[in-house]
This record gives sequence, structure tokens and C-alpha cells, in this order.
Amino acid sequence: MRQIRWSDNTPIKVFVLKSNHALHQKFAQKKLNILPYKLDRIWNKLTFSGLGVAPTIVATPELLIKAVSTTPGALGYMENVTKEDVVNVIQISL
Repeated sequence: MRQIRWSDNTPIKVFVLKSNHALHQKFAQKKLNILPYKLDRIWNKLTFSGLGVAPTIVATPELLIKAVSTTPGALGYMENVTKEDVVNVIQISL
């Protein structure tokens, strides 16, 4: 959350779904071991203090994949990732 650039100096751009989206809730709880509302509080604190950059919220998983695949340095998460999908996606196994 505090790291704003990759090792090659490319800015990190994080894409997430809305906090009430089922996939976002699964990601927060299963991969980050945190409740979504607590994750929101952490992002808000880092953003408002100037120590971090808030993620970009997208409406659907399809838009998340599109955003990650077309944005240099982007990172996101997805439930079912295929070989054709982008590299910087964290797969959620349920």
C-alpha cells in the first residue's frame, strides 16, 4: 500500500472492485485476511495522510481485467484467471 513504484520505477496502479462486491469481499478476507471495511479505512488513512495512493474502483470484474491489461504497472485480482489473462492479476481460489 505504501509502495508506489515497481522495481523498474513504473508507477503502481491498483484496481479494485467496490467494497460491497462479493469478489472484493472474498479477496479481502481470503487473501489479505482483513474485513473489507477495515481495508477501506487503511486505504483512506494512507491516502489522506499522503503516504499512499488510493486504488481505482471499477464496476465489474471484466472492467478490472481490461484496466489491468491496458495500464502499465497495474495490479488487480480475479476469481478465474486463464493463460490469456494478464500477468498482474491475483487469482482467488475458493
